Amino acid sequence: MTPSKPDRFPYLSALRGLAALWVVMAHVALMPNPRFVLPWWPQTLAQSGVMGVNLFFLVSAFSLCLTMPKHDSEQRPYLGFMLRRFFRIAPLFYALISLACLSHWFNPAGLPYNFKTILANLTFVFNFTPGLGFQSSVLFAGWTIGVEMAFYLVFPFIYARTKSVTLAIRALIVALVVAAVFRSVIGNLVAEPGIYIPKSIFHLAPMFMFGIIAFYVVQIAGEWKHRRAIGTALLAFVPLQFYVIVTGMVPFGPAIYWQGPMFFCLLVGLYLFPIKPLVNRATRWLGDISYSVYLMHGPIIAALFPLFRQLRHSGLSEIQAYAVALAIALLCIIPVATLTFYAWENWINNWGKGFASRCAGRRWIEAPDAKGIKMSEPVSA
Repeated sequence: MTPSKPDRFPYLSALRGLAALWVVMAHVALMPNPRFVLPWWPQTLAQSGVMGVNLFFLVSAFSLCLTMPKHDSEQRPYLGFMLRRFFRIAPLFYALISLACLSHWFNPAGLPYNFKTILANLTFVFNFTPGLGFQSSVLFAGWTIGVEMAFYLVFPFIYARTKSVTLAIRALIVALVVAAVFRSVIGNLVAEPGIYIPKSIFHLAPMFMFGIIAFYVVQIAGEWKHRRAIGTALLAFVPLQFYVIVTGMVPFGPAIYWQGPMFFCLLVGLYLFPIKPLVNRATRWLGDISYSVYLMHGPIIAALFPLFRQLRHSGLSEIQAYAVALAIALLCIIPVATLTFYAWENWINNWGKGFASRCAGRRWIEAPDAKGIKMSEPVSA
């Protein structure tokens, strides 16, 4: 379970791993028909697994802020950025779309595969198009990829205008206003706004902004005194925020946006105090393969439905049956995700980085030579 290279930001990898695990927990509980009926606390935790997606979005924005300075040395930084993001996301996504066209095992939800839906997914415009197979994607849980790719299009411009905590907060306010306007008018434009809104980039953009705010807070948090105590306080605040959200006690506004402060506290808290139960070798490794886990888990869970039914009729209590089902699902998902990560996702992503660098080019500056004559030389990355 050793990563291929040293992990400079272990708390980020751990959060990706925890987010992926949370999504799997939710789908093991909620996908079977009938669903697992659990006691209140595990049921609440499982049903809230969609929050894992929002955690992904927040961590994604934070990670993008970390990598953007690398593009300063490129002649075409926007091209370099988009190509790197394309090769990070598209190869595995495209491979699974191809497999789903050939086998219904990769399409457990029976999503419609036709020329229009596949074209929309291949071009990553499907988040803007209502309808099954479009905004929802032709892959199970693939709708989040449409959100991510839409955010990538505008992220370099947002980053260029959010160079401090204050500016990032202003960007959050703008995103919240845009989201409110979007929710107020979209009902006149689509037939089922209640389905379309929760998966739209316009509705979810504020979650990314919280990640950018967290990035700039972390830049100054290294100078804080009593870092461990502050980190402990932030982490202790997370369960309270979670309880307020799941019980519907948020003071105002959509409850989803209160997840932003909760995950902000979690991210910054783990930066200041990376507690072992959350940041460890296992969660970091799971974070490395989290994208493969996310795209592969749906078909695998669906294939396990007959086994889940046997567990529920085996004399185990419902919570015991769910625990065993979750363990079996993870024992199947993790090896498959590890294989897809190392056999496809990781190596083609590394190749794509080199290709992106060649396409983006290196920026040249004028530098004097030993005789005082100006000569061009590349900016080192």
